[in-house]
Order: sequence, then C-alpha cells, then structure tokens
Amino acid sequence: MNVPAREPSPSAPASFEDRREHRRFKGPFDGHRVAMLDTPVRIYDLSQGGCFINSMHEQKPGIQLTLRIELPGAGEITVDAETLPRQIEGGFAVRFTHMEPDDAMRFHCALKRLEEREG
Repeated sequence: MNVPAREPSPSAPASFEDRREHRRFKGPFDGHRVAMLDTPVRIYDLSQGGCFINSMHEQKPGIQLTLRIELPGAGEITVDAETLPRQIEGGFAVRFTHMEPDDAMRFHCALKRLEEREG
C-alpha cells in the first residue's frame, strides 16, 4: 500500500508531507494505551507506518508502548509502537514497530476499505 511521494518543485525544499511513505487517514480513531492501567487515547493520521496520538502530556522520543486501536469494520488490533521526536502541542507521533500477522492483515484490509471509501 505504498503511495508514491509527490515530487517537490525544484525551487522548494521537500516538506515533511512530501517525505511520508504511507497514506494517512485523518480519523479520529478510538484506542487504548496498554499499561498497568489502560488509558483511552484518540488517534489521528493513522497510516500503515504509525499515527498521531492526541495527548495533553509530553512524551519523550524512543519510548516503547503498546496500543489497541479500534478499526472501522475490522475490530480491534494490538500494535507495538515507539514515540518519535516530532512533538506538537496536543500530542505526539509514533511509528509502529510490531504487529501480529492476523492484526497486520486486518489492519491492511481496514486501511484499504478507508481508502476506497474516501475515493
């Protein structure tokens, strides 16, 4: 499900958007940060490679965490993730580091359905 990156204009530097590998789906999506006490999270910009987690708390880069994400029409998946250095007010980005094969298949199918729905 790789979407080719847009070519930046010769006079403009490549933006972060131009470097993204995977198509993003705005959301919001419901999820939980899995820990001793599961914490509900709101997920945005969901892609094959990661997502943005809405949060009032800063998160250091390189933190390992587990998420459960509710996918439209596919149920819940569990994914291991790592926080990225990109922090903006209101949350933080993560990249997915591991998904069980069954979850990966359902995730891929759910993103395909979202892509078809958006046209």
